[in-house]
Amino acid sequence: KADSFKEDPSNFYYPIKLSPQEQSNLFIDSIWFSSPVHKVGSAKELSIRVINESEEDLTNVEVKFTLDNVQRDVFVDVPAKDKTITTINYTEKSKGYKNGKITVNDKQLFWDDDYYFSYFVDQKLDILIINGEDASPSVEQIYSLEAFYTVKAVPQGSFTLDALNGVELVVLNGVNEIPSGLSENLVSFAESSGSLAVFPGKKIDSQSANSFLAKIELPAIGRTIGQGTKIRKVIYEDPFFTGMFDKEKEELNLPAITQAYSIANSSSAKYLDLITMQNGQPLLMRSNNAFNAYLFASSLDPSFGNFTSESLYPAVLLRMAELSQRSGPIALTIGKDAFYPLFEKPATENPVHLKSKKVDFIPRIEKRGLISYLILNGAEAIENLPAGNYDLVDDDKQGVVSLNYNRSESSVEYASSSEIETSMKEAGIENVSSKEITQGQSLAKIDIEKPFEYWRLCVILALVFLLGEMVVLKFLK
Repeated sequence: KADSFKEDPSNFYYPIKLSPQEQSNLFIDSIWFSSPVHKVGSAKELSIRVINESEEDLTNVEVKFTLDNVQRDVFVDVPAKDKTITTINYTEKSKGYKNGKITVNDKQLFWDDDYYFSYFVDQKLDILIINGEDASPSVEQIYSLEAFYTVKAVPQGSFTLDALNGVELVVLNGVNEIPSGLSENLVSFAESSGSLAVFPGKKIDSQSANSFLAKIELPAIGRTIGQGTKIRKVIYEDPFFTGMFDKEKEELNLPAITQAYSIANSSSAKYLDLITMQNGQPLLMRSNNAFNAYLFASSLDPSFGNFTSESLYPAVLLRMAELSQRSGPIALTIGKDAFYPLFEKPATENPVHLKSKKVDFIPRIEKRGLISYLILNGAEAIENLPAGNYDLVDDDKQGVVSLNYNRSESSVEYASSSEIETSMKEAGIENVSSKEITQGQSLAKIDIEKPFEYWRLCVILALVFLLGEMVVLKFLK
């Protein structure tokens, strides 16, 4: 970049632009799953974005999908200077670590033809229900119907820190008071990427509850209200509800809630509404920052309404559990994405390795809160880690990590000679004369202007010195 040059008005610069004979590139830009849930038997939809940088429309471009030993091909059309998105659908048939690759055939640049990804399919998800004095038995009943969920319910007074081991979702069920000890443990759990769902009791202690809610950046609970509490709207566009409904109704009039808690907005609370009431107040909220937490602004107790009898209720509980799966990113960009989370402590004290068939690299590990992260953006990591799928191991396999080259370097757009000169002059470099190589022209044929030619003067001086030396030698004899 020209702005990296130091201002130097005295020297002369001759930038040479190498223009390609064919300006084109076809590459996989990014991929994503429609749902972050990875479990055996789940239907998967993988979206793939292909970008065409050439001036010509491309038809029947082959996109190859490889996941472990399974391969599938799709063919797409990509307009000139445009992109297209295609999808791959499949069913998750087995648990464990999954390594995948998407490949597109291209005649020009090859390093961005492959896009690597990986993830983990678990056979269970652990849920802890902390039952308060107004707990609803329906919470445990709903989760127990799904074999994928391992549910443990404990009375609030019997809770210990050990109960959080291996848990991914904690549900506060009918809790009225949240003591400082419980609050501290749950905040630490949330900081380590654990998920929280808060269903208050019918006599909430606002002081202790609001102190806890503020720490996980959810709004404060106020007094109970009984006017305008019917459910009016579901925020369908929020990712929380993706794929949950066949039809979307803009206005609802469900007689589910007779009482609710008022919600007080604050600058420190960072949350999004999921369900709202007729009075404009939110009924269900989710955090919108570092935490994965939910707040129900009513009680599941029958005196507050019959929300537990609505079909929306089990759907909400199950979606909270689905989205609580701890998982790292399916892919990282080399030199851009810095951190990969290690949710579980390494099994041994041995260093963690990133291993492939050709690479064995020990990354730096940094602890933030209760989570340790692999640091992958340093110069050593960039130099030693090519794109590909890697096993994360100490003595045993602890995970999988996929790395890809930065797609910002895939663009074949380039600056003109005048733009190069202008940018250098804006950086304080005045003496600039650029040249361009086109159609494979040889660099030796480029005529570079030379503002000062000293070679003639050097030849004349050399002859003068030689004659002078000869004269001196003659007379000294």
